[in-house]
Amino acid sequence: MRKNRLMIVIAVMLALFLSVETATVSAASLSDLNSRIKENQKKLEEGKAQESSLATQVSALEKQLGQLESAISEGEARLVVLEQELAEAQKKVETQNENLNARLRNMYKSGSIGFVDVLLDSGSFSEFLTNLDLVERIYSSDQTVLSDLEDAHQEVEQKKQEVETLQAELKTSKEETEKSKATVEAKKAEIAQSNEELDKMIDADKAEADALVAELQKSKTVSSSSDSTYSGGVLAWPVPGYGRITSPFGYRNHPISGSYKMHTGIDIGTSGATPPIVAANGGTVIYSGWKGGYGKAIMIDHGGGIVTLYAHCSSLHVSKGASVSRGQTIANVGSTGNSTGPHLHFEVRQDGAYKNPLNYLR
Repeated sequence: MRKNRLMIVIAVMLALFLSVETATVSAASLSDLNSRIKENQKKLEEGKAQESSLATQVSALEKQLGQLESAISEGEARLVVLEQELAEAQKKVETQNENLNARLRNMYKSGSIGFVDVLLDSGSFSEFLTNLDLVERIYSSDQTVLSDLEDAHQEVEQKKQEVETLQAELKTSKEETEKSKATVEAKKAEIAQSNEELDKMIDADKAEADALVAELQKSKTVSSSSDSTYSGGVLAWPVPGYGRITSPFGYRNHPISGSYKMHTGIDIGTSGATPPIVAANGGTVIYSGWKGGYGKAIMIDHGGGIVTLYAHCSSLHVSKGASVSRGQTIANVGSTGNSTGPHLHFEVRQDGAYKNPLNYLR
């Protein structure tokens, strides 16, 4: 009989020891997980910043390409005009040359040199001087017209060469810009993939951490001699004066990663302000500090398996182990962790399972 009692006492003590040992191991594992989540979250934030920077570079390169393409199009249009002007100038030069050549041929065929005959046919010295002046003017005019046409032809040819050189430079710049854009886009895609993998790792670690928290709460409940039950009724609104829900409980496209995933609480918007956050009900603070993507967060155990979580806080005003009362200020709204702006992410968990907070608030 004594032997049986002794065996029972030993079994109870062993069970208690294993329970404490399991809780200690779980707590250590939870600490490691939270450290890993924080580290990966930092990497993710850096990756997101780099991805954003590369996206800006891609946008700038696309704008540059657009400007180069416009300049190339304008240059091509200018070349068409210059080629037309060049053809017209060439035609005028050829026409003037043909006219001069025709005049010389006619003079040759008539057996005279033309201008000399005009001078010799002068009836007087005065007429001779007049005819000489006329001949000089005709000759000078022909030479001037031909010279001007040749100058215009050369000017158009020079402009054409300049535009062709500019076009070649623009096309080279466009090719180099396209290569730069392709390089930046490839790097951006690589970082985006890395960020997605980090996001998945963080989600997996958070799920494991949540499971450990639930396990620790269960161990705490089992080892406790008193039966804790939730008797608080409807929870108080955690951000007095701000009632706009910017993202409800349920599946959604994540605002940062873009992936379709479960939103485990509700987001309460504060229009950029950082007002006080109050405890939804009385209880014990079981977590206060940085919690991965949640940023600065607080978790309160209200008894009966009910736990509330307040995330993305800018500052925390209570520590782990503190007893809080309903409506007591525990933190301030912020945008820490995986957040796009100041708001409160509020969760309700029952026995470790995520619940729609609105079922407890209303």
